[in-house]
Amino acid sequence: MKVLLLVDSLDNGGAERQMALLAAGLPSGWQRRVCTLGGGPFESHLRAKGITVEVLSRRSRLDPLPVVALWRSIVTARPDLVHSWSWISTLAAGPLCRLLRIPLIDGTIRTGGLQPEHLWLKRLGMACASLVVTNTHAGAQAWSVGPVKARVVHNGFDWSRLAAHSAARGSASQPRSDHERPFTVAMIGRMEPERDFRVVIAAARMLQKEAPSCRFVLVGDGTERAELLREAADLIGSGIVAFPAADIEVLGYVRDADVGVLMTDPKWAQEGCSNAIMEYMACGLPVVCAESGGNRELVEDGKTGFVIAPADPRALAQQIAYLRDHEAERRAMGAAGRQRIVESFSLQRMVDGFLRVYEEALSR
Repeated sequence: MKVLLLVDSLDNGGAERQMALLAAGLPSGWQRRVCTLGGGPFESHLRAKGITVEVLSRRSRLDPLPVVALWRSIVTARPDLVHSWSWISTLAAGPLCRLLRIPLIDGTIRTGGLQPEHLWLKRLGMACASLVVTNTHAGAQAWSVGPVKARVVHNGFDWSRLAAHSAARGSASQPRSDHERPFTVAMIGRMEPERDFRVVIAAARMLQKEAPSCRFVLVGDGTERAELLREAADLIGSGIVAFPAADIEVLGYVRDADVGVLMTDPKWAQEGCSNAIMEYMACGLPVVCAESGGNRELVEDGKTGFVIAPADPRALAQQIAYLRDHEAERRAMGAAGRQRIVESFSLQRMVDGFLRVYEEALSR
């Protein structure tokens, strides 16, 4: 069987990572081809795994030539199935897929809430698709996609990433004693308006004078990064907050932390199945996250971490301080989170879920 995976770009993002994991994880009986409207770090990653990648670069936002090239690619390759990971790709491929009677899977829903921008175009793409797959039940509910068309496949975590990271670090991969470093809080994510790094900076200010002090490591890139650096300049100077450069692999920062945080601004977005939270839990960290979208599908409040109200730096500071001061409970939460990823969010479970969706679409 042949599947064509469509994505808007191969940037360092959550959807791109999951697409790359699926492309590499499909059984050998599936011929995989990735077609993208823009390159990025995952392009070389996919090629290294022997996966064909076709980059259809746009000269402008409304450039029609990539759509023409995509149609030519579909007609030539004649895939048995097309799986789009964004609404632009879905709309680009939809008419031809209907004409050629090729099942089209729409994977636009990657968050737990409605995204008002281009809403009618996204709904049009979903209407044209054979099935709509989302990574959270919250997403399917928010978009009101009924059970006839909606399928939920949670994200998966690739455990080989941890093995590769440990091998690269050698003996240094052993965690240091708590007495050798400050209590460290990490937040990983794109520095865009939807990720509320500002509330984390505000919590850091509240905790900076406490003993023992906390150190905050904020990892990511995006349009908000420069402004966040200016806002936290005094905390950076005092060593309370650090902004290391983002890369395709962030597990080094996660494994060196004690707590993983993900705060989301509800004015901009609701979380889907967060890759960052899965990374925290796989590394044995308790999680403190905002009540947002699909976060409760990952985090069991009081068992693997704490789910708090968004935009509340005081509540965030209180939960971080609690975890800092209760080591046994912190470690138990981290162990429970790791086990939850093993049991319910493995890479194989995700691949199997997509295979069931593919088989259903092909049988229709």
